[in-house]
Parts: sequence; structure tokens; C-alpha cells
Amino acid sequence: MKKRLFQCLLLAIFFYLLWNGKINFEKSSEALTLWFETLVPSMFCVLVLVRVIFTYGGLQLLAKPFACLFSKLLNIDKDSFVYVIAMMLLGFPAGAAFINGEVKNGNLSKAEARRLLYTCSFATPGFILMTLGNVLFHDTRIGIYLFLIQIGSGLMLLILSRNQPIRAKTIQREHHLMFADVLAKAIKDSGMTLYMMGGYLMLCMSVVSLITQYLPHPLAMALNVISEFSSGCIRLYQLPLTSEQLLILISMLLSFGGLCVHMQVICMSEEAAPIYRKYISFRLLQVLLSALLCSLTLMLF
Repeated sequence: MKKRLFQCLLLAIFFYLLWNGKINFEKSSEALTLWFETLVPSMFCVLVLVRVIFTYGGLQLLAKPFACLFSKLLNIDKDSFVYVIAMMLLGFPAGAAFINGEVKNGNLSKAEARRLLYTCSFATPGFILMTLGNVLFHDTRIGIYLFLIQIGSGLMLLILSRNQPIRAKTIQREHHLMFADVLAKAIKDSGMTLYMMGGYLMLCMSVVSLITQYLPHPLAMALNVISEFSSGCIRLYQLPLTSEQLLILISMLLSFGGLCVHMQVICMSEEAAPIYRKYISFRLLQVLLSALLCSLTLMLF
């Protein structure tokens, strides 16, 4: 019965998209513009460099001082702390795809990977610092502030989930590999990740637009904001809000990630097989933690 209902739902969506071809075309074009003009410039080079640096052991070097400080507190061994740093730098779906690859290669167990996916859910520093800090707010310091709020809330989630240890296999540095081969693979993997992100973005924005046309404006606005976080941040910026309210709401949205990001993370981490109800529970908890951190720091400073 459930299978038949799912089949009928997919057919209904298919015919509805055909019937509303103009809306589908406009939203797909908007999603493609957002992907090409915002996500690709702020993410591609970072994704490539992180993968190259990881292969040659640079991320392990970067993770060492943080591992010494937080390893026992978070119940993550020093060799495995590099995955936390990688997730911070790669961001939502790219980080999920990276962790999924490590499970496939046998370096992480499913339980270890799930803990990382549930807790280390961050927007890329490129998007927060460049797009939000430099472009939207015209102040790099605001971008740094928003990024630190995300890191703080993520560390709190890691503390709360410390009952699941992470003891990954020791990662061997691949000094013997040709740089050209490593770079080519990093470009290919990063390009494929961005390609998948663009596809999910177009699909999500098209379907959401068909739903919101029948909703009252406040509900339609809320659904548009939570469905896709990058365009959601821009929508929030256009609202008549105080600076403090805007920073708190954007911090919450960055922690939630957006429904489109949720779909990407779950679909791009099939080896780790995260459970969505747990994933969204952690996202909602991170939303609350980010709101609390942002409110406290704004009051204090």
C-alpha cells in the first residue's frame, strides 16, 4: 500500500510540474543562477584544495593543536580529529560525500560516520565569509562571527554525543602520489559533488515553488527560507529586521541547513546510512544552541 501511494505521489508531482511548466522553468533557472553565481565560486576552489591537502597530510597537521585541546573532551582520538576539521572546511553536502567515501574505503565505521554527519553540519567557510560577510554584510568580521557561532554549536553537539567514540584507522600520508593525479581526482570529485548539489537545488526549488503558490504569504516566506539556506539568508536580509535579529535568524538558518541540504546529505551518504529523524533532531538542537550563543554574545559584546 505504501509503495503504491509513493508511486502515485511521484506521478502526481511529475504531471504537476508539466502542467506548471512556466513556474518550473523560472525556478529551475533561478536555482541554476544561484548555483553558478554563488555556490560554485564560493565552494569549488575550497573543495579541491581541502581534498588535496588531506591527501598529503596537511589537514592532519592543522588538526594537531585542536586535537590536543579537545580530543578527550569530545571522545575523538587525535588521528581522527582531522575529520572534524575536514567537515568544518568542506561544508554540508561536500563533507557528507567525503565522510561517505571514508566509510567506503574502510577508514570509518558507520556509527562513527553517523556521529560526524549528525554533529559536524556546517556551511562552508567560503559561503559564510565571502558571500555573507563580504558580499551581503560588507564586513568580513560579521562573516567570521557567524562562522564561529556555527563552530561553537557544533562542538556542543560533539560533547553531547561523546558516548559514541571515534577511533578511525590511522590515515597514511600519500607523499608518493603524483601531484597531477591527486589534483585531477580532487577536481573530479569536487565537480561531481557540486553537480549533484545543483541538481538537488533545482528539484527542491521547483517543487517548493509549486507548493508555496497556494500558501498565505507568511507561510510561503517561511517555507522558502527553510527550504534552501543560501537564498534563505538573502530573503532574511531583505526583511525589516534589526541587525541583532538578523544575525540570530541567519545563525539559526545556517545551523538548520535547509531542507534541500538535508536531502543532499542523506542521499549522498548511502554508505553511512544516517537516520533522518536523528539528523533533523540534531539540526533542531543546533538551531537552539546557535540562537542561544548568538544572543548571549550580542548581549555581552
